[in-house]
Amino acid sequence: MRPTLPARQAHAFLAENDKLRQLAAQVQALLALQRIWETVVPASLAGVSHIGKSDAGEVTIYCGNGAAAAKLRQLLPTLAEALRGKGVATANLQVKVRAQAIAVQMHALHKREISRAGLDNIAQLRDRLEAGELKSALDHLLARHRPD
Repeated sequence: MRPTLPARQAHAFLAENDKLRQLAAQVQALLALQRIWETVVPASLAGVSHIGKSDAGEVTIYCGNGAAAAKLRQLLPTLAEALRGKGVATANLQVKVRAQAIAVQMHALHKREISRAGLDNIAQLRDRLEAGELKSALDHLLARHRPD
């Protein structure tokens, strides 16, 4: 697949300047390392961590929160071995927390629907109960799920 005209122009621009060429090479190396990272880290931690720096065998991993960083620190020996198995020379792995370093992924909350028959059964149960916390909770549930 041939690059588009703007992409070729950007590539030519980067190739003209030594510092930009070095920077582009570093970015490509980090992107390749990030792709490898995503294959070795548990899926639950892949979304909240990323490779941030790689210098002479020292790799820094940035996390969006302290809990993920603590879990990654527990897994460092295993992760370092997995990275070495993928050809990444890692003498030292560091984990650092950078709040807001990774965009927070918002998950749409899906309101579960309760069938008409289910709502009727809940209403019958509520009607048989004496006043109390359970009856109040069922009233609240019915109010939230009854069609207006």
